[in-house]
Amino acid sequence: MKIEEENRVVEYFIKLKPLNPFYFGSTKSFDDNKGSKDYKRPYFLKGNIYPQQTAILGMLRKKILEDNGILVENVKRNNEQKNKEKEYIGKITNNLSESTFGKIENISSVQIYIEDKPYYYYEDNKEGEKKVKFSENENLTNKNGKKKLLEYSPKNFREYFKNFESDKRKSKDEIFIEITEFGIDKQKKEGEDNSLFKKQRCLFKGKDIYFGFYAVLQDAGIKNGFVQLGDKHSIFYLEVEEKKKKNLEIDEAKENDLMLFTSDMYIEQEDLNKLLNSSKGMIIKNNKFKFINDNDDKFYKNTKLKNLIKRGSILISNKEIINILEDKKYENYKKVGFNDYKIIKGDE
Repeated sequence: MKIEEENRVVEYFIKLKPLNPFYFGSTKSFDDNKGSKDYKRPYFLKGNIYPQQTAILGMLRKKILEDNGILVENVKRNNEQKNKEKEYIGKITNNLSESTFGKIENISSVQIYIEDKPYYYYEDNKEGEKKVKFSENENLTNKNGKKKLLEYSPKNFREYFKNFESDKRKSKDEIFIEITEFGIDKQKKEGEDNSLFKKQRCLFKGKDIYFGFYAVLQDAGIKNGFVQLGDKHSIFYLEVEEKKKKNLEIDEAKENDLMLFTSDMYIEQEDLNKLLNSSKGMIIKNNKFKFINDNDDKFYKNTKLKNLIKRGSILISNKEIINILEDKKYENYKKVGFNDYKIIKGDE
């Protein structure tokens, strides 16, 4: 899509349709080596069902450079080239709050779309109860003291994907096919049999299912084309639609309703403690993650793990919680699709 005027801000809806089984990695790999003789490296890797937001950002940054004629293959990158790249895609630092994003104004959290409707990851009762229940028992967990928690048991709850507008929900088995591959992506060492290593990939069950997200760009175009997202075998066809009105699918913040985290959330420990003390009920899960940084012309992983609150976590919102999540220090995280939430209804 050609840019015809300066200071042109356009929101795009971007569809990602897999061409083959995909794998979105975790913090583990077949070649892990923690330096301990007793440490056993994993022989089976199960990927995440969603790409991480920084993976979406990295894919989008590369696509912008390609589609706007900035990325030059097989040419030594001088300072002029680096400055041009920085103008278009900014610079990612070890601290995301200090990063810049160039012509990327913001991106939304990536969601699963079925027949062009967003379905949000959500744990719900197997029996199909529409309302999340809270326990009358006060001391269900040492972590949260005497707070009421959502009733949760792996036997009674299951992973679902829900469209809240239509109230339709799909089970994981209705959306994904899981495929196990053997003996791949492993640096072979003497005496090892790579056929023992297994990796679980995923594929959508229907052609009407895809990943989707919104991206707001200034003075930069983006075109349909092929992209890599995940490991080297995870190839997607990217389709672009220009949107006339902004629609990021996040409800207006309300008080004393259930809040569903529709992306992974980064919250500083002090704020997390306040959030846990303030909410009257919650199911909070965490996710380990490494942020990616720019170092001149190289991309590398920061060795320090970050704790994220996992997508699909739920709590009862109130004004204090909303103020914590909307704090300006998390502005950059929200710009790249972290810290998204949706207000949903619980018990009346």
